[in-house]
Amino acid sequence: DISFSINRTKAASYGVPLHEIDRTIRAAFAGVDVSRYRDEEGKEYDIVIRMPFKIRPSLSDFDKVFVKSMSGRFIPLKQVTDIRFSAAPTEISHFKAERTASVTCDVAKGYTVDEIQKQMQQQMSQLDMPDGYSYIFGGELESREETFGGMAEAAIIAIIAIFAVLVLQFRSFGQPLIIFVSIPLAIIGSIWALYITGWTFSFTALIGMTSLIGIVINDSIILVDYSNVLMRDEKKNTVEAVIEAGQTRFMPILLTSLTTIGGLLPLTLRGGALWAPMGWTIIGGLLFSTVLTLIVVPVLYSIFTTKNQNSALKQDPIEI
Repeated sequence: DISFSINRTKAASYGVPLHEIDRTIRAAFAGVDVSRYRDEEGKEYDIVIRMPFKIRPSLSDFDKVFVKSMSGRFIPLKQVTDIRFSAAPTEISHFKAERTASVTCDVAKGYTVDEIQKQMQQQMSQLDMPDGYSYIFGGELESREETFGGMAEAAIIAIIAIFAVLVLQFRSFGQPLIIFVSIPLAIIGSIWALYITGWTFSFTALIGMTSLIGIVINDSIILVDYSNVLMRDEKKNTVEAVIEAGQTRFMPILLTSLTTIGGLLPLTLRGGALWAPMGWTIIGGLLFSTVLTLIVVPVLYSIFTTKNQNSALKQDPIEI
């Protein structure tokens, strides 16, 4: 764009009002309606006055523009203004009622969005931003945060609902907590699997972790429920019940995990960047949690199952 910077000191010394400069420039190049012409047939036409140029004005045309002062003298436009070129956007974009400028880019092959965003964040934090200016990261990062926010709320609601059902089933708050110990074990395994394979925690990985939580909770329920059955029906003590439950349910739990891992391997190895994170999330979580669940859950069960709970287990279970 061509911009005009008015020299207020000179304009005041020549007696030229600021609005007169603006009106003169507009009239010279954009034109201004001064009257209307009516022909013999009654048709009316606007009479527009402007500088005489055929196609478009040139920089030399500014030398022909004079501004009228309050004393009636005509002052050259260049005497009271500085004319220069300035960059301007083709359109004005807004985000949350504020003017914005967007810079877009694609991540090169061999890099991830998280790596690039982290480096950009470090460099942008070193900039001395003027007052009124700020920056945000959008694109895939923004979409991921919005998606993860909704999924996190859904996951919390699901966990609360599962916990409520387990409390009704076992008539205890302690045993559902023991069952829920398998969740952080699975999460640790998923994080390690993604770290070793080099994949980032994407939206599909979050879906895989949600599915993983249901699988590992089911394994813990099998151990705890069978231990309760042995203590209630066969009158075994806590240690004997835990040992027999672990021996009896070891192969079903192990085979369930192995068949799930085997079914996910083709999708994980050939699914590319979309499905590989989900597959490795489930596989890593299952491998880690299956081994530790068979150890941690029985140990916690034998420690925190009190005599009062033992007597309660001798009662008939609640049917849901």
